[in-house]
Amino acid sequence: MVGERVRKLREEKGLSQEEFARRIGIPVDRLREIEEGRLEPCDATLVYISKLFDVSFWWLKEGRKEVAEVA
Repeated sequence: MVGERVRKLREEKGLSQEEFARRIGIPVDRLREIEEGRLEPCDATLVYISKLFDVSFWWLKEGRKEVAEVA
């Protein structure tokens, strides 16, 4: 689930929900809803998180480690 991966990333970076939410520019209540699986973040938010914290967009979105190349 996306929320579980967002929470894992936040915890690995040693950030509180408040600090993580501030860094990605969303209210902390929205972050809580994402982490609890009650709200699905939009792709733009996931792209921003992936770039800011240097993780794969596809890992955040779908849990994939790598993306297969399309010929």
